[in-house]
Amino acid sequence: MNKKQQMLANMYTFAIAGKFLSFTKAAEELFITQGAVSQRIKSLEEQLGFRLFVRMTRRLELTREGERLLHAINQSFDVIFSELEDIKFNELRGELYIGAAPTFAQSWLLPRLSEFQRLYPNLNVKLRVKASRLDFQHEPVDIAIYYSASEHPGFYHQRLFDEVLVPVCSPKYFNAHFADNEHLMSQLESATFIHCTESLEASEPNQEWKIWLENQENEALKSLNVMEKTYLFNHSDMAMTAAKNSMGIGMARESLVRSSLESGELVAPFERVNSGRGYDLICLNGQQHRPKISSFIEWLETQLPLSQEEG
Repeated sequence: MNKKQQMLANMYTFAIAGKFLSFTKAAEELFITQGAVSQRIKSLEEQLGFRLFVRMTRRLELTREGERLLHAINQSFDVIFSELEDIKFNELRGELYIGAAPTFAQSWLLPRLSEFQRLYPNLNVKLRVKASRLDFQHEPVDIAIYYSASEHPGFYHQRLFDEVLVPVCSPKYFNAHFADNEHLMSQLESATFIHCTESLEASEPNQEWKIWLENQENEALKSLNVMEKTYLFNHSDMAMTAAKNSMGIGMARESLVRSSLESGELVAPFERVNSGRGYDLICLNGQQHRPKISSFIEWLETQLPLSQEEG
């Protein structure tokens, strides 16, 4: 066995020992002696030039270097075994872990996902919703879709579509507050403003209202105080539910409220403006070529023209 093969065998032994934090359990898993496990770990530490475990009286602990290496090895083995599954069965199997913003997942992605399921019935999908960004280094995510401003250094990314902002309210709220069509803008001063911070992380809570106001031609309107009477939500669907229940006028992301506008649950009395953000598909560099990820990307691209037609 050459040095590279030996190191690979030792790393696999380390991965098992790191999983159980026990040389005894690793030996049982690998059908070798505890002494053989200990010798392989010692050999690997000598090859690497640093310690992987802190050997306590009755247990093991990973060193900081050991934790980093174990994480990297586990990711690598996951990729290898996933590729072997694809090669062996000549079709997509295994698991695809997708991260997405909550309301985007619920309102845009989920209604379309049954078509992907029909095309790839043997691929198990895990969908995790999280408004803030997932950590690709420490979470088992394959691909994510963020609402962002296209800044993703070190990652493969592509813009799916740009988002548009539009103020919306219920027909009841419109009739009560904006019945005079000639003075819609001035009537905004007495309105309750609904704010949503989903996917905006550390941004100001009124950021999307500010973007909309800055794009208005009416100079007086640009200085409108949208924080005097407010309701604030960190979930877009909750903000829109508040608007549907006549609690105020909310700033909506158009792609997420199209069905509500079409059904008449919400009305849009004011103009639309570009948000300066959009939905970006992101994965680790190089991972976009993996069969399960490239298949999802290709399928997603087929949905974009359909989405634009709906708009």
